[in-house]
Amino acid sequence: MKYYQFYYWITLLLLSVINPLDSWAQPYLIQSKEGYSNVRESADSKGKIQNQLKNNTVVLMDQLEEQDLEKDQWIKILYYENLPYSIVEIKDEKPLKEGYIHNSQLLALDKLVKPRTAEFSLKYLIEPANLKGKKIAYYDENATAIKSINGIYYYLADCGIPKEMIEKAEATINGAKVSIPSELLLGIGSARQSFDYYKLGNAYLAVQEIGDGACTNHVVWVFEKNKLTQRFVGWEY
Repeated sequence: MKYYQFYYWITLLLLSVINPLDSWAQPYLIQSKEGYSNVRESADSKGKIQNQLKNNTVVLMDQLEEQDLEKDQWIKILYYENLPYSIVEIKDEKPLKEGYIHNSQLLALDKLVKPRTAEFSLKYLIEPANLKGKKIAYYDENATAIKSINGIYYYLADCGIPKEMIEKAEATINGAKVSIPSELLLGIGSARQSFDYYKLGNAYLAVQEIGDGACTNHVVWVFEKNKLTQRFVGWEY
């Protein structure tokens, strides 16, 4: 979870100059023949199992500059525990958990098959931002960085106040319409109408980056059997 302290972003800026990367973290998909993967507390097959994540769960591979999926047997990941839609209530501020998983059970999203154009799509209805009537909490007294909307963590605080917001979202899977709950749109207000689509078995994924620069986040929508099963939001830097 980002905390937006001034010293953090100064450090981040310096690191990006010293070691510039297109991205410091990338989402991956859990995929195992057992149907689930063990997340361990240490990078070892004997490490204590802290969680089990089912297939098609999206996780974040962090510290790309220090990890190699092809060479390292154990990979450090970040994931949400019991928060399939990445809805973080600001009163809790539950961070992504850290654990280790065997490299054979992580699948890069860009390795997946792309569905046919008419098979799967996701559309946002984007309107000028209207925060009237919503309960807004800010990080600063000048109200330039949103902390939460209606008590739900806002992922784009460092992008400033959004000029546009997503009013509605709807997926189409083989002709069937799947509406997305409005509360899932509050934390990603500045998202644009741009997606990469992927397919794995009966699962469909819509992947995008939202924000810009230091406030960039990955958003991955996962649909299985014509139902939304996950909305993963995780930072890029």
